[in-house]
Amino acid sequence: MSLVDGLLADTEATGNRATPTRDRLIRAFTRLVQQRGYAAVGTAEVLKLASAPRGSLYHHFPTGKSGLAVAAVEEMTEAVTDALHRAASGRRNLPGLLRGMASARATWLKRTGWSEGPLLTVLSNEVVPHESDIAEALKVGSEAISGAFTDLFIARGFAPDHARRNAHMARSLLDGAMTLSRAARSTDALLEAGNFLATRLADPANRGA
Repeated sequence: MSLVDGLLADTEATGNRATPTRDRLIRAFTRLVQQRGYAAVGTAEVLKLASAPRGSLYHHFPTGKSGLAVAAVEEMTEAVTDALHRAASGRRNLPGLLRGMASARATWLKRTGWSEGPLLTVLSNEVVPHESDIAEALKVGSEAISGAFTDLFIARGFAPDHARRNAHMARSLLDGAMTLSRAARSTDALLEAGNFLATRLADPANRGA
């Protein structure tokens, strides 16, 4: 996860066989990595959590665990960018959107008992630069998310350069605040970040943010 991960984090793995096996594997992998990190997750437990048959992981992901990680990054990137594009085309005001992103992350952290971190952040901290294929997927995903967030600011009246700068600042503040909130087991840092973003970065006329 990255920017609006708190809004997407309830996509959890289940044993519901009506969900395609590939999707169950990705969801199981995402849940486990968010809880324990990439290195600590084995393919056997991914299969168990996904209620997937033996051999299905390599059928869908020939390169194994790294291929599964790439697919999870791509799916999360698509979900986040889609959410941002829908927000850009909607009518909700920018302060409300920014506060909502911070609040959703805070809600997700509390709901998971502070036990899970955002997928994209966890993988970025752990596998870059050791796993080149995952690192490349993370790079592409980060650029796509920043671009979608920039478009959100542009849609609310910001000039492109100003929008790009604010998008980077907002992502950095939200990601950092999430780490602080998780460590402190308190939502204060996230909620304060949301308020700062809403009051300082949401006005196109405010060039000093």
